[in-house]
This record gives sequence, structure tokens and C-alpha cells, in this order.
Amino acid sequence: MSEEKKPNRLANVFMKEYKHESLILLFLALVSIILGSLFLSGDLSADGVFLIGDYPKVFAWILIGLGGFSVILAIWPYYKPSFEEVRRVSWPTKGTIIQNSLTVLLFSLIMSLFFAVSDNLVQLLLQLFQSWGR
Repeated sequence: MSEEKKPNRLANVFMKEYKHESLILLFLALVSIILGSLFLSGDLSADGVFLIGDYPKVFAWILIGLGGFSVILAIWPYYKPSFEEVRRVSWPTKGTIIQNSLTVLLFSLIMSLFFAVSDNLVQLLLQLFQSWGR
């Protein structure tokens, strides 16, 4: 007889992706980083705030750390598929990289020579037309 596991409601809540949760988390992370920076710079006073305690700089660094971690959590879902795609990429060999690099350098050299010659020809034509106009 096999037992069926009941789905954990709490796990379902945390595993479900909500439409705007990353944006809200990113906003709260930025607010946390800004508040921590304001406490560190002294622009925002912590006097009389019982939650901060006697060490406002420690509290400020905790805010900044939590904000930074939250930023990573907020943007992770957007970059996660990219890491999976990078694993599937077939990278070129050393010989192919060298050959492609030489091709690009040679093409760049040819084009720079072409434009230099074209520029000199246009200058010569303009000087010729200017000498006829005198």
C-alpha cells in the first residue's frame, strides 16, 4: 500500500511564482539600500528609534547587506535561463578563434586602406576643382 503525501501548503506558497513579486522585492531592496546608506552617511538620524538600538552603523550595514541579497534574489529568475543556455553552447576551438580573429583583422586593415585611399582621392579631386575655379 503506497502512501500519498499531502502537498505542504506552506511549500506551495513559497514555490508559486507571483506575477509582480520580483518587482516588489527589488523596490524594497532599493529602499533598504538607500536607508542603510542614509544611516551610514549621517543624513538620517537614528536617535530615539528603539528598533535600531545603540549601534546604528551595524544596523545600516545589515540593511545594505539584506538589500544587496534581495537584489540578487529579485533578478535571479531573469538570468536563470541564461545559465542553462550557456551550458548548451558549443564553444569554438582555439584554431577557429585564431582564424576568425585574423579574418577580422585583415578585413579591418583592408577597409582602413580603402577609406584612406578614398579620402586622398576626394582631396585630390577637390583641389583640382578648386584650382580650375581660380
